[in-house]
Amino acid sequence: MTSDAGQTAPSSPGGAARGGARSTAPTAPDVTPDGASADDLRQYRLSLAISARRFKRYPVLARERGWEGTAEVALDVNALLPVPEVVLVRSSGQGVLDEQALEMMTQAARVTSLPPSLKGRDFRILLPVKFSLEGDQ
Repeated sequence: MTSDAGQTAPSSPGGAARGGARSTAPTAPDVTPDGASADDLRQYRLSLAISARRFKRYPVLARERGWEGTAEVALDVNALLPVPEVVLVRSSGQGVLDEQALEMMTQAARVTSLPPSLKGRDFRILLPVKFSLEGDQ
């Protein structure tokens, strides 16, 4: 997939969140923005996943109704913006889960610093966020 800036859209690090109600993001091959370090991109993805885990909440309504699903979220990194824009690319089928995925990744993007080699570049990271009640007590 390509962002508006023409950069290949890398996807997320494995395991956006673990334990309880899970929110996970499977690993995909790394493709970097021109001139950026693959290691720095992997580190940024990992940092996003760790941050996202801190902000994960399984919506009460979704838990009560047994709703599960995967929302695909994109972080559009723009050299001119201080924080990546977080957008819903594909719905989980449940608005409350989609809203939580967006909120969780927006908060993670605010607290996760870009590595120096990624600053000043435009690119997109796709992050599937899975909500599953399995193992949640």
